[in-house]
Amino acid sequence: MEDISLYGNGASELGSFALVVAASFIIALIVRGFVKKHLENLAKNTSTKVDDLLVEGLLGPAVWLIIVLGVKVGKDGLVLSDVAAVWFERVLTILSIAILFTVVVRFFKGIVAIIAENYLKRLSAELTEEELLERRRSVDRVTRQITEVGNMLLFILAALTLLTNMGVDVKAIWASLGIGGIAIVVAVKDPLTNVVGRLYIFSTGIFDEGHFIEFDKWSGTVKRIGVFRTSLELFSDMTTLTIPNAAFIQKPVKNYFGRTKFMYKWDLDLPYETEAGRVDELVSALKEHVLSKPEVNGASTWIYLAKLGEHSKVVRVWFQANLPDWATSLHYGSQALGEIQDIFSKHGVSFAFPTQTVHLEGVNGEGKK
Repeated sequence: MEDISLYGNGASELGSFALVVAASFIIALIVRGFVKKHLENLAKNTSTKVDDLLVEGLLGPAVWLIIVLGVKVGKDGLVLSDVAAVWFERVLTILSIAILFTVVVRFFKGIVAIIAENYLKRLSAELTEEELLERRRSVDRVTRQITEVGNMLLFILAALTLLTNMGVDVKAIWASLGIGGIAIVVAVKDPLTNVVGRLYIFSTGIFDEGHFIEFDKWSGTVKRIGVFRTSLELFSDMTTLTIPNAAFIQKPVKNYFGRTKFMYKWDLDLPYETEAGRVDELVSALKEHVLSKPEVNGASTWIYLAKLGEHSKVVRVWFQANLPDWATSLHYGSQALGEIQDIFSKHGVSFAFPTQTVHLEGVNGEGKK
């Protein structure tokens, strides 16, 4: 039987390469099993979470690193051309760097999470449940921002490291761009501005995903804050609108999330023929009804005869209510108006409609009503 040959490598060289790769794969599985069985359980029994982070962050990448090292060792037994050897080495270097930065990113993210968790744990004994919930939202927002910025910087560092190890002269590239470099700067200006806008959203906490906001002429729920644009599900027709993140730096945003105090302001028109005594009775009944509600803030309640308008008497009903959220406030307002209408009916008072008296002037100059 003729010897098998591939690019100048005989059966023995190919067999040795396959054997080394297979051995590295088996060693990787053994290491993974040992770590999961012993070190992982040992880390869980300690009070600190740093060792858990190390085991969890290193376990997966370590398996792949062992396999890459096995391929690198097995390669030395192959017959390769100079060009093939260089590219083989570069590919292995790229894989090694990618694995290394994966570990760094995981570790960085885990450290930030541990710091945030310990900070909240210290505050839990000092703050009320509501204050702690609000602080947790702020910490989550800051954590996401730090993690995002860190990941971006690590990605840039990884890209530069890869280019350098592939023999690319990064300085020479930037120096040779010239006018093209200016064009690139102009081209990336808007995307970079939107990235800054995203960092502004997270750092200020003006809104987050799931919040209901008003911005410019739009109202809706924030579905996703992307790197460059924010997706808003419009309240009017449930379609999705995307807005550049940079726009939120320039214009005000009205956020309804977390709001628990709501003002209701109604000016109710009564016919002029409604007697003063009946108006007083109606105002007293409205006060008694509104102030009897436990969620109503009595210090911010005003119910009185406000003015004598052009066509009607105006009873002002203004009050503040403590409610769980914005959606609840919508149903609450509708229910409160229905109850007010019932009070009007019980006191025999109707709502006034705008009226106007028109005088017609006849041909002979006589006025007719």
